[in-house]
Amino acid sequence: GQTGTPMDEDQPLTKLNWCYDDIKGVHEDPGLDALFSADPLSCLQYDGSGDFLAVGDRGGKITVYRSSKQTTKNETPVYDTYCTFTSHESEFDYLKSLEIEEKINKIRWLPQQNQARHLLSTND
Repeated sequence: GQTGTPMDEDQPLTKLNWCYDDIKGVHEDPGLDALFSADPLSCLQYDGSGDFLAVGDRGGKITVYRSSKQTTKNETPVYDTYCTFTSHESEFDYLKSLEIEEKINKIRWLPQQNQARHLLSTND
């Protein structure tokens, strides 16, 4: 199997053009306004191979995207939704008397040992 290496935050940055184009439906639909403003993205992380992208939002959901086609170096990669799940829910810490929000702060892919892929996510 492939052994992906987690992305290192200390790698030099290159100029990237980001496009998030996962809008389904017609934007003039008033029901979609709440959807667009509900849970903005809070973090994202590619797996070591670049084939999968995990995106966390302020609502505690993680959406995993998979590269939909083999791309050459000059083509823009296209990702399709692979799965979506709720990672964290809002909780109350009774010892500290604090509300713990569900916002995803960080996502990390674990090294791949077999065909399965695993990730960890954190909130506050």
